[in-house]
Amino acid sequence: MQGQILEEERFNVLDKQGKMRKKLKVYSVRYRYTDPETGKRKRTTKRGFLTKADAEAFLLEINNQQNQNMFFTPKAVLVKDFLTEWLKSYVEVNVRETTYNGYKRIIEKHLIPNLGGLDLKKLSSLDIDRLYAFLLKEGRMDGKGGLSPKTVQYTHRVLNEALSYAVKKKLIYVSPMTSISNTPKPKKYRGNIYTANEILQLLEITKDTIYEVPIALASICGLREGECLALQENDIDFNNMTIKITKQLTRVNNIVKVTPPKSEESNRIINAPKEVFDIIQRRIEKNHLNKQLLENEYHDEGWIICYDNGKCINPQYFSKNFANMIARKKLKKIRFHDLRHSCASLMLTSGVAIKTASQILGHSSISITADLYTHVTTDNKRIAAEQVGNTLFKKSDEKIN
Repeated sequence: MQGQILEEERFNVLDKQGKMRKKLKVYSVRYRYTDPETGKRKRTTKRGFLTKADAEAFLLEINNQQNQNMFFTPKAVLVKDFLTEWLKSYVEVNVRETTYNGYKRIIEKHLIPNLGGLDLKKLSSLDIDRLYAFLLKEGRMDGKGGLSPKTVQYTHRVLNEALSYAVKKKLIYVSPMTSISNTPKPKKYRGNIYTANEILQLLEITKDTIYEVPIALASICGLREGECLALQENDIDFNNMTIKITKQLTRVNNIVKVTPPKSEESNRIINAPKEVFDIIQRRIEKNHLNKQLLENEYHDEGWIICYDNGKCINPQYFSKNFANMIARKKLKKIRFHDLRHSCASLMLTSGVAIKTASQILGHSSISITADLYTHVTTDNKRIAAEQVGNTLFKKSDEKIN
């Protein structure tokens, strides 16, 4: 067994039964270990064992851990230091800027203030359960109640990913996330969906306004808001009637930036009806006219959806202005993103294969499409079953309810 047990005398200390002794033999364990972070051999001493048997048991456990490659550095690592380093050395170099900012906000506002002072190795599932309960009840920074279950769920995802990283780097043996019981479960948001007639009405109301092109792209082609606002003239192929989607406009730290699409699958080329290209063409012609009128005052960056002076539109402002426009026109309340859901529902109820719909929408997997539009796919399955029954049992003339 590698290591050394040292014996020494201490004065005026409590023994194992809690009695004060003027003089008492105590034991220390000196051992070497390999630092998982640096790979270097180090020596340390664990003091304070009141019996030699306790010291021997500790040394045996240390040896077993090292033999099974399960040893963890004895030095304390605070949760706040670990999260700060993880954010810098892993998150910042592996995720998009918008994702990084979301992680950073969660860590700085919710995780470090509540768990930062704890030793990472001593962080327990009870600590995490208490954190989630606190955040749900009174976690708002302004002191006005709790956070939404969705925000707490996002906090849960960030912490889970961080602690999984800690396990891989052998900073902890088992993640305490495996035994928590307070996992937040937000209700799925189901926004309104516009029917085909409602979409046509909306397009008619917004004809020749700044809203017309993005509404057509979202409700007919399934583009996300940022994808709509990032389209430039060279992304449109009028000859082949295709639209190339390779970027999005995103608000990052109060600055509007061009960033990659949400996922690799979101880089795509889609087709669209001729009517959509007619709408786009009218908007481009209006932009060119504005350029002629404003001359050097026009900011020509090729944006299709832009202000009259050619400048791009802040996605946050666009969402708010869209909502205000819907309210002013006294239309059925709908978020701009719900137009994309309306497009998906129209595609699936029209018989478009779910794989094709998933590719058009730019989802990273078919399962995301199926999960988001369960109600639509369920109806399609029912209709398919009826059609098979009609064919099999010769009920082509009989309608099945």
